[in-house]
Amino acid sequence: MTHHANNNFAIIVLAAGQSSRLGHMKQLININKQSLVEWQLAQALKVTSQVYCVLGFNASQVQARIDHLPIKTIINSKFSDGMASSIAVGVAGLAPDIKAVMIVLVDQWQLTSADLIRHQGYWQANPHAIVVAQDLTIVASSAKEKIGPPVIFSQDYFTKLTQLTGQQGAKPLLAQYQSKLLKVPLAHAFIDIDTPEQLRYMVQKLGINAQHH
Repeated sequence: MTHHANNNFAIIVLAAGQSSRLGHMKQLININKQSLVEWQLAQALKVTSQVYCVLGFNASQVQARIDHLPIKTIINSKFSDGMASSIAVGVAGLAPDIKAVMIVLVDQWQLTSADLIRHQGYWQANPHAIVVAQDLTIVASSAKEKIGPPVIFSQDYFTKLTQLTGQQGAKPLLAQYQSKLLKVPLAHAFIDIDTPEQLRYMVQKLGINAQHH
């Protein structure tokens, strides 16, 4: 089911990076005849019609793979400055009537549209919160917590998001507003593709032929 009733809710898929540790472009890894970026955008489009994709490294090559999708593309010419620059240009490029934005990374390959819709539901019930994914692992009886995207910010934070700089993405903002965080357990949000080992894991899990270009 496609949730298009809430058209002032946007999703930004960040796909601007150079994939330097992986050695080739993760955006274009093929998952069952679709590139990874197409797959992620397709999940997002099941949640809202307001989907944005931030491109940077080899933007025209990635653009060619997603031109057929009803999304808005934003080019980050400063992608080498780090993820914060992609968040900043993405949020700056949102339509003026957008009330909230969910930020997703292109290589969060285990996320499904159901996860994103559930995340959105938490925000709708708590519109003043910043909704983040959480992974809590208990090691030797002490809890180790990770938080990160998908993260939903209401428009109250848009100005601050457009001012982000550095390699840490929105982490400084999450640290600043800890009391506003609503943490949703979503361990598989933290499985990504930064290294050849992680790519092999994805191929094995999905049982696919994952070529890259």
